[in-house]
Amino acid sequence: MINLSDLVIASREYLSSFDYDHYPENFRHFEAAAAPLYATLSGTDHDAEAARFMEELEQQRESLPRSVRKETADMDKRVIALFLAPAARRYGGAADAFVQVLQQKWNARYPRNTFLAGDYEVIMKGFDSNLLGLPLRKSKFNR
Repeated sequence: MINLSDLVIASREYLSSFDYDHYPENFRHFEAAAAPLYATLSGTDHDAEAARFMEELEQQRESLPRSVRKETADMDKRVIALFLAPAARRYGGAADAFVQVLQQKWNARYPRNTFLAGDYEVIMKGFDSNLLGLPLRKSKFNR
């Protein structure tokens, strides 16, 4: 059975196509895969669950060559910040509470590689830019 750490590891591939055109679809795929996992968080000890989640990611990175571990930890953080946290915030309840605890534990453990638990809508607005005060949406035509 897949768990959240397996989902984060599998979702690293989404980072190579993180742009306005691909993020919404990749986010929907992640959100659909995460929903059943978020449902299992109800009634769990979020502190213990977050610690276990981080330990599973660390164990997986330990099996990698030393030269890629730091880069892989950064990728995991980006998947958490861009996919796991926004999906959990949308799901609400225990999933949102879990992400808040995870953010605290991650940022305490990795003070040089912190993340904020943001919202999907805020991330999508990050793709917007302005030209002379006029909003321009980044797309495949104006990159």
